[in-house]
Amino acid sequence: MLAVFLGVALVSAGALGWLGWLLLKQDAALESQRRRDMLEQAADRASATMQLAVVELQAALNSPASGNKKLAPGVSRVSIGPDAVTIRPDGSLPYYPDARGARPEPLQTFAEGEQAEFARNDPTGAARAYARLATTANPDVRAGALARLARVHRKQRDIDAALRAYEQLAAIEQADVDGMPAALVARAGRASVFEESGRQPDLRQEAAALQRDLQQGRWRLVKSQYEFYAGQASAWLGAPSAEDRDALTRAEATEWLWQNRASLSATVRRAIALPSGPALMVGQSSSTGLDAMVAGPTFVAALCSQAVAADLRCGLSDPEGRALAGDRPQGRDTAVRAASASGLPWTLHVSARAEAAAVPSPRRRLLVLAFAVVALVLAAGWYFILRAMSRELRVSRLQAEFVAAVSHEFRSPLTSLSHIAELLATDRLASDDLRRKSYDVLVRDTDRLQRLVEGLLDFGRFDAGAAALRLEDVDVSTLVRTTVADFRDRVAADGYAVELSGADAQVLARIDREAISRALWNLLDNAVKYSPECRTVWVALERQDERVSIVVRDQGLGIPINEQREIFDRFVRGAESTARRIRGTGIGLAMVRQIVRAHGGDVSVASEPGKGSTFTLALRVHA
Repeated sequence: MLAVFLGVALVSAGALGWLGWLLLKQDAALESQRRRDMLEQAADRASATMQLAVVELQAALNSPASGNKKLAPGVSRVSIGPDAVTIRPDGSLPYYPDARGARPEPLQTFAEGEQAEFARNDPTGAARAYARLATTANPDVRAGALARLARVHRKQRDIDAALRAYEQLAAIEQADVDGMPAALVARAGRASVFEESGRQPDLRQEAAALQRDLQQGRWRLVKSQYEFYAGQASAWLGAPSAEDRDALTRAEATEWLWQNRASLSATVRRAIALPSGPALMVGQSSSTGLDAMVAGPTFVAALCSQAVAADLRCGLSDPEGRALAGDRPQGRDTAVRAASASGLPWTLHVSARAEAAAVPSPRRRLLVLAFAVVALVLAAGWYFILRAMSRELRVSRLQAEFVAAVSHEFRSPLTSLSHIAELLATDRLASDDLRRKSYDVLVRDTDRLQRLVEGLLDFGRFDAGAAALRLEDVDVSTLVRTTVADFRDRVAADGYAVELSGADAQVLARIDREAISRALWNLLDNAVKYSPECRTVWVALERQDERVSIVVRDQGLGIPINEQREIFDRFVRGAESTARRIRGTGIGLAMVRQIVRAHGGDVSVASEPGKGSTFTLALRVHA
């Protein structure tokens, strides 16, 4: 039966696991297809959104009012003519692909001052000559004279005079000094003076202002000029400059347009990966020039993030495969829109985020939960079936032992009765003394059989719940004394003694006299049976508030701790009693517990192997 059950359990578990694996695999395929369809739809929507953004840039370029219209953040309009480049908004780029045309200075304007400064080494005369020129109406001459005057004062270690000259120079905005903006020369000169004089706070303040002006595109510089002065400002500040990456990218893209303007097609729609970041260029080219919108990495990244939902990833790459925005996810669950198919200047990649892809679908969670519940139910069923089978096997074994024990208990007195009856019937007993002893044996064995039968019948009634208690007010002390006296007479011939204490005062309780007497008798009988060496049993009556306890103690074999909870079960006998072949049926203590619980009381045991046992029978009494 166990083998059949295990076979059925294994087959059902295997079938359930195989079915669950198939369903989960099918669900995974469906979920993958659904996710793929969702990504394809998201890629279509993102492609349409990006196409619209590119078209809007083109439309803003073609609009007549676009010159005065405020552009989106991160976008500059670049107009490249035959000889110059115009950028809107003004100052949106840190440098330009071409410098503004510097007005040439007259060759002999500063000859007198330079002759005194360098040829005659007369700084005072040079300062007077430069000071006269600093008052002229021509701004370029005035700016050149102030720059040279400041240089002479620095040579003379006249710091204040040099700073005043640079201050006047900074006020001339539209002038050049040797091809450089006058205000830039003034800023750099003042910072140099502060560095030479050791005025670090003023130096950091001036360098920070220079760095800010460079980043805001205050002056029209070429890349080399911008990088030189930006590096100088960073050196003065002692830290790398916090450059505007977006503006630098747009400046690099504008320089790329300037260098490649001759090779561009009529319609410009290009995305390139530059060292400082990706750039988008949309415009129109002709033989006379180029007009284009240039967007930096901020615009490109925003366009990518806004085109897809928050739980998706967007990636853009140029035709060479270089990343423009986001990342370029790899794998099957990625929707791709190539530039040739979408008309966009990049390839679009749309995929699910790793954390979103790892979340199982509600259907899969439901399937897993359903199979978990079914598996749990099956496991619980198998457990309880196995438990019931093991308990039934144990009960069957106990019943077999019980039948064997009862048969032995009946066989011994029946054999004695049969033998004595045969002797009496054949008149083979020679004397009256032998006949009298035989009658005593008949009485004792008959009483033993009667007690055994009555015990079995009572146990059967209590076990089936059919026993009816005849409750009455009984003096527990008298009941205990009577029962102990009867039992003492019975075991006296075998050399056992029963000592009673605490049974003097009257203790009234509403109990069934015969049932409690039988429970106490069973405890006494067990104490005698399991005390082969110490032939004394102690009985005590103890009163505690509304309870009375009948305590039976012996110094016999004792009960191991692991058997103390089972000895009150029916048919259960200790391992030591079985090994020593001590007579018994295994129902005595079970009947004691049933009788005591029927009275609302309790029975407990305290025992230690080799030191005896103490059974306590507790009952409720009248107040």
